[in-house]
Amino acid sequence: MAKILLGDIPISPGPRQRLKFNNPRSIAKIDIPGGPPIYQDMGEDETTLAWDGVLAGDDAYQTAIKIESLKDEGKTIPLVVPDFPELSKQVRIRSFPWDVIRSDRVEYSIELVAEIPPPAVITQLPTPAPQPGTAVPAAAGQSVIIKQGDTLWALAQKYYGNGVRWREIAQANGVTNPRKLQIGQTINIPG
Repeated sequence: MAKILLGDIPISPGPRQRLKFNNPRSIAKIDIPGGPPIYQDMGEDETTLAWDGVLAGDDAYQTAIKIESLKDEGKTIPLVVPDFPELSKQVRIRSFPWDVIRSDRVEYSIELVAEIPPPAVITQLPTPAPQPGTAVPAAAGQSVIIKQGDTLWALAQKYYGNGVRWREIAQANGVTNPRKLQIGQTINIPG
């Protein structure tokens, strides 16, 4: 594997020539009163790259000091991985523990966190036309008779287009235990 550039510092990914790459996704669990949980994909979580290596040569100690300074500054720096360009990113150094063996030999581990680009800011959202086959929220401000399988979450989703608003329905109807709706009970959907 070719040398990696961390900023302007050429370094080798160690004797094993192995990069540890981690790019997880964040998943949120939403508990629904009276219903099964829903899992929401929240997108990419932080991407990390890590490896163990050896700095060797007359400037090994000075190179370790320079990398330590970059870590302490906390600024983003470019990482260039010539053999795997898709791993080349703007990164910050999370950790850089190192051992001085001699002035010309430093063993180290490094963990980098890739900078996530900020999302594009939309100043005005267009009002989308309903797509064929998609549900349009029903009109709020009416009464509903509870039937088998109804939940406050499902009612909020149906009438407001957002299940998280189930508490508004519960509060307006004096529901103290949302898991125990009675079949045949009349629920008012606030407008």
